[in-house]
Amino acid sequence: MKTLFKAKNFLLDILFPIQCLGCGIELENEEPKKRWICPACLEKIQTRIGQVCPACEQFSEGGKTHHRCRKETALDGLWVAAEYKHKAVSEAIHKFKFNFIKDISFPLSLILIKSVLEAEEYGDFQDIILANFSQESFEEEIYIEKEKNKKAETIIIPVPLHKKRYNWRGFNQAFLLSEHIADKFKLEVRDNLLIRKKNTKPQTKIKSSKERKENIKGAFVFEINNENKNCQAQKTVEPNINLKNKNIILIDDVCTTSATVDECAKELKKAGAKTVWGLVVARR
Repeated sequence: MKTLFKAKNFLLDILFPIQCLGCGIELENEEPKKRWICPACLEKIQTRIGQVCPACEQFSEGGKTHHRCRKETALDGLWVAAEYKHKAVSEAIHKFKFNFIKDISFPLSLILIKSVLEAEEYGDFQDIILANFSQESFEEEIYIEKEKNKKAETIIIPVPLHKKRYNWRGFNQAFLLSEHIADKFKLEVRDNLLIRKKNTKPQTKIKSSKERKENIKGAFVFEINNENKNCQAQKTVEPNINLKNKNIILIDDVCTTSATVDECAKELKKAGAKTVWGLVVARR
């Protein structure tokens, strides 16, 4: 079986060689997921230094929603890992979404992880994403106030796809990213709680911020008895799920106006979530 696998990869390397999206180098001896962005290029990708409020897009410590902007969004904050203008980042996201290359979820997740662990600021977002993360995993000593999280559970929820788009792509890119993040930070992924009931027009094709919000309005619904609908992680039905006192991290690959994650947050807040944060690789 291993011989067949190696032979298959050998043929693919000849016909469709994988080149680093940053420098073009071919790492033939590495597994595919480690080739798309080489270690040297990953190191060069600068994580976002200053986070902004998801509503007004003005500087906000740790991406927390300004108090004055609370009426504008259901998000408690939005953490953006890197800048979309970076060549390797934008190309990776494009190939991930439109060329259906699952392996690219790995380098993109490394960018997300890097942005969290190397952040100069430590705020509310770190409190919830690092709730179960061992202090021993840090390269440098960082004090984590775990007392704040003793009663609040953190759950990762990938932004869901409509079944038509899911069938077209074959996977939910947000779920693949969520798996990597959950594994790193010892958190739970739940993709059977929020579903996309409306097959909306792609947000990237809408220029106006107002039209984007209108387009995505009512697209998502929280379902207590949500049987498997394009779910990849949870295959069981949980009839009495309760989001009360739970922190939610919504994960997606990219956002522009944050209208999509905001609409998801509205549904989760209605269902009783304590806090809802967005986590994306980049913001256009």
